[in-house]
Amino acid sequence: MILVTGATGFVGRVLMRHLADAGLEAREFNGRINNALNIRDQLEDIQVVIHLSGAETRGRNRLLNHIDVEGTQRLIEECKRANIQHLIFLSRLGADPAAWQPLLRAKGNAERFIKHSRIPYTILQSTSVFGWGDRYFELIIGLAIWSWPFVWLPGGGKNPVQPLWVEDLVRCIVLAIQDEGKKNKTFPVAGGERMPYFVLVELLLGMSGHRRYPVRFPLQLLKPLTGLFFRWWYWPAVTRYFADRFFVPEVTEVDIVQRNFGFQPTRVRESIAYLNRSGLRWRLFRR
Repeated sequence: MILVTGATGFVGRVLMRHLADAGLEAREFNGRINNALNIRDQLEDIQVVIHLSGAETRGRNRLLNHIDVEGTQRLIEECKRANIQHLIFLSRLGADPAAWQPLLRAKGNAERFIKHSRIPYTILQSTSVFGWGDRYFELIIGLAIWSWPFVWLPGGGKNPVQPLWVEDLVRCIVLAIQDEGKKNKTFPVAGGERMPYFVLVELLLGMSGHRRYPVRFPLQLLKPLTGLFFRWWYWPAVTRYFADRFFVPEVTEVDIVQRNFGFQPTRVRESIAYLNRSGLRWRLFRR
């Protein structure tokens, strides 16, 4: 029996479908990840925990510490009590307790707690993930729509990106459950293509049928502008964590998934048809 935290989120919804297709019995974690008694009740009869919960989309450091760091600590404590046999954690590429970016620092601390817990674990350090309902490609298109007739390219759009399709990420998670050799290891996972950000933007605009004039601006202006236009939202469309992507390249070996999980990730061009649909412009203002 598998328990999935964050099962109703972007990655979690796809994962629950894949688990069912693989014949693996799983249930959703409900309630607050910081409530020890709640966690304890839901770990009954559980052997594997997949930990996806996080506060990245909220854009608040306080919530990041409350959910990603303290919540992971509470989960680990209860997993040890329940003698969980495998804890799988979805982290971010570049996670480091000493990172200056709050998101990478929080994920790095969570990884450190897991590695020191003596619970058999698998950590997947992912690049940014895209797919239907994402907060990445749809956000890029949404911003381009609302900034007509321009599309903004921080730093000239030269920073490299290596996005990963959510279906491929979830496939890695399912394979990690089924392979004992994946325990007590950390695996970077990323798409099989590396490209400059401006090339990615051109590809996304072409698929969604929009034409925009590229405007390059210095990276030094990115964080102040993000704070000025979006910080006042309760659930902001663009957060400081999205802006941090432009300062720390999310790239690794292009064949990393092939070497560790035995398959080649789907190419971006082959998996973005979901961008060519009506109503996408309103995605910018949705949770």
